[in-house]
Order: sequence, then C-alpha cells, then structure tokens
Amino acid sequence: MAPHLSRRQLLGLGGGAAAALALSGCGGGSSSSGSASSTDLSWFMWSASTAEVDAWKKVADIAGEASGSTITFQTAAWNDYWTKLTSQAASGQTADLVSVQSLRAPQFAQLFTDLGPKLSDMGVTESDFDSGILDALKVDGKLLALPYDFGPLVVFYNKTAFQEAGLPMPAIGWTQDDFLAAAKKLTTGNTYGFFAGAVPDSIIPFAMSQHGVQAVTADGKLDIDTDEWRDTLNWYRDLVVSEKVASPLPAAGSQAAATNQFLAGNAAMNIDGPWSLINAKATASFEVGIAPMPVGGSGSKTVSAGSGFGVSAKAANQDLAAKACAGLVNVDSETYLGQSGRAFPARTAQQSAWYEGNGLQDAQEVMDAMIAAAEGYRTTAKWTQVNNEWNKYAVPCFNGDTDVDSFIQQVQAQA
Repeated sequence: MAPHLSRRQLLGLGGGAAAALALSGCGGGSSSSGSASSTDLSWFMWSASTAEVDAWKKVADIAGEASGSTITFQTAAWNDYWTKLTSQAASGQTADLVSVQSLRAPQFAQLFTDLGPKLSDMGVTESDFDSGILDALKVDGKLLALPYDFGPLVVFYNKTAFQEAGLPMPAIGWTQDDFLAAAKKLTTGNTYGFFAGAVPDSIIPFAMSQHGVQAVTADGKLDIDTDEWRDTLNWYRDLVVSEKVASPLPAAGSQAAATNQFLAGNAAMNIDGPWSLINAKATASFEVGIAPMPVGGSGSKTVSAGSGFGVSAKAANQDLAAKACAGLVNVDSETYLGQSGRAFPARTAQQSAWYEGNGLQDAQEVMDAMIAAAEGYRTTAKWTQVNNEWNKYAVPCFNGDTDVDSFIQQVQAQA
C-alpha cells in the first residue's frame, strides 16, 4: 500500500524508488488494440526491476492462454506510472487492461468498466477473493478491478533487539502499554524503539485500534477534525516529543524513510505491510518479525490495501479484455505470484503459496489475525494531495514545532 514499495508506496507492490523503465507503447489504448474481433490486448502495469518485468510477462502469458488472447505488456516505474496514466486518461488513450492501487481507485474510477455485471461470464466468484480488498476496489458500487494482492499494516520489529533487551516477543494480545514499555527499553543513544512515520499509513492503524476510526469516513469524506483523531494524534506526537521513544521526523518523511531506518537498525519497530517482509528478512542484519497492532480502546485493528487489474472503458473488445483480466488473477497466476514472492495473493486459497514458497510460515498467525481485524483502507479522489499535505505538516507537528489543531486544520483543508 506494494510497494509500494518509495512504497510500493501506500501498499501497491511495484516500488517507486526504482529507476524508470522504458515504456513500450504506453500511449496505446483502444486505438492500437485493433478491432472488436482482434485477439490482441495491451496491459499497463508498474514495475521496479527487470525481474519484475519478467514476472509480469509470465502472468500476461498465463492470462493470454486462459483467454485466447495475446497480451502486450507495457510498463513504467511507480511514480511515472501514475503520471502517464493521468495523461492517458486525459487523452482517452488507455491500454485495454489497466492496473490500479486501491488507494488511488477513487481518483481513476472514470477510466474503468464496471466488472460486477461481467463476473459470471468471466468465470469469477467474488467469494474467491479477500472481501476487504475486493470492496476497496469498488467505487460507488462499481467494481473497478479484480485484486491480485493485498495486505494489512502490521508492526515490524527487530527480534534480535528484543532478545538482547530481555523483552518478550510482541504477540497477539499485546497492548499499547506493552508497546510503549518496549519502546522505552529499546531506546538507547541514537537507537530508538519506534520510527514515527509522517505518512497516514503510520498513524491510521493506531487510530483504528484506539478509537475504531479511519481518516476517511464510510461515506468517503476526509474527517480528522474529531476528538478521537485529536487524541490519537496527540498520543502519537508524544512518542517523539514527550516519551522520546521515536526520533524527530526528517524533513522529507516517507514510507521509504521509515522502512530504511528500521532496516538500518536505527528503530526497533515500524509500521509496514507484508510486501516489505521478504526484502526485510533478506537484507536486515538482524532477525525480523511481525506483530499485530497493539490492543487499544477498540482492540487490535488495522487497515489493508492492495492492487488489482481492470478493463479500460475504452477497450475495443470488452468481453475479451474481461476474460483476460480474469486470467491475470486466476489460480495459476496467483499461485505463481505468491510462490515467487511477488504478491500476497488476494485469492484466499492461494495465500499458502506465499508462506510456503518463501519460508514465511512463522508470519501466518499474525497475518491471519490482522486480515480478520482489518478494514479496507478508505481514501478520497484527492488522496494524493491529502497524503502530500499530511506528510508536509506532520513533520513540524510531530517534532513539537506546531500543535495538533494546526495540523488538523491544514490537512482537513484538502477535503
């Protein structure tokens, strides 16, 4: 929410930190996909490396064989992808198959065909997928895309640091008092117990656990001007200002900064998603674990997000594109993506491929608990602007230079 990862930013697998890849015919779309009888389709997707491109081409082959089509893969790096997709939308020249992150679904809703009425002909059953991410890819009741991946935000922690400090490993049922006590004991010198990120992802799970609220209401409105949000924001600010268990936030805060500080061993805990777990275990010099959100006044809750593939409203052959879309997330595709570590499958029956294929069985108990406790991460059509302003004003607020009320007023203005 991978990426994602700059994120797979905000949970979209495919990473914005990588150098831009060559875009092959990205301006394509219905005008280049042939007549309605053509079996040639185009698919636009972000990617961060040659290995990712190869993986997506394999998925394209699986979907092509399943649908009787030939799918041409087109790509761009994470940040470039959204810029190019915006330009394509303005010109009406999108690819036949379009990838979208759930957090950005409201922004691009007008580009997509509603897949809901087509599911039966596509051979797709909604119950095969995690309901949270499926719902997150719906806007105003319209199913924009079929999900291929998703994940709940959880606590990443440095197992080695916990062991050396004589602390019990955080487990299901641990509380926010336990979290704060551990963070205090793990804070020594320039090493802190927690990294307090400036992005909404780092804070919303705490607001969920403390008060059961997201930043966006169920009817799609940004609303952090509430007593519940003031309480959570002041508590979070105190982790830096009063408790001093988190370092002052850097001026250019991002999810990538939080991940990097954790992997460097500068913070013993961090909020992140499963898309980061394989890389964290492979690159950290310490043993990495994941824990559920610590229990607050509303329990242990979090949000989940992910990405999926939809059919452009401009696709010339809607039926074929819909069948190909189903192929991109069929059992073979999802099993491959899970086993290769490219995605935590949105198809529930294929999630075991991620655990077994990557030696992550020790994470399953926490993942199961947090998936069950998660709500789909709600956003607005202006979420990019909200996210940018949140990041901008969170830094002085959480560093103690401004107060929470000022932060709320400045971010809420984006509504």
